[in-house]
Amino acid sequence: MEGDTRKRLPLVGLFFAFVVTAVFLSTIILLFKDINFKSSRSEQPAMSNEIEESIVEEAGIGVITGSLGYPSENIPESLGVCAEEISTGKTVCTDNHIKDSSYQYGYGYRIEVPAGEYYVYAYVPNQPGATGGVYRAYYSEFVKCGYDVSCENHQPIRVVVNQGEVTEGVDPQDWYK
Repeated sequence: MEGDTRKRLPLVGLFFAFVVTAVFLSTIILLFKDINFKSSRSEQPAMSNEIEESIVEEAGIGVITGSLGYPSENIPESLGVCAEEISTGKTVCTDNHIKDSSYQYGYGYRIEVPAGEYYVYAYVPNQPGATGGVYRAYYSEFVKCGYDVSCENHQPIRVVVNQGEVTEGVDPQDWYK
């Protein structure tokens, strides 16, 4: 009889360890179920225009916004957008995609820059263009023409940014030059 007690003791110990582990994991799940962990590439919700404009006025900067686009079924996660100041060549870039149905393909961007004139372009890292450099899709006359084949002007458009203002509708989507 004494031998039966010794054989059951390890089973009781295993059962006890299983119950303790289950309770611990359940507690962890309950504690963290409402927490949203953000990856390094997060899709940001769009800000309301009132909040956005007040932030811009307080900081004394201008903002460029527009829709993202890419000649594919999906917009690459690595797609970035840059605003290059024409006079200095200084570039400000973002790779944050704003998910909102108000944008042409459901995704947009937002870049805060000092007042000035800019060329705005989108790019996908590690995808060289015909010359071997990074391939850029500018906001160009071709975009404003509605991507019509008869519109042969692919020159970038100067985007004027004024302090405290949001410049909207700057869509760097001329992937066809």
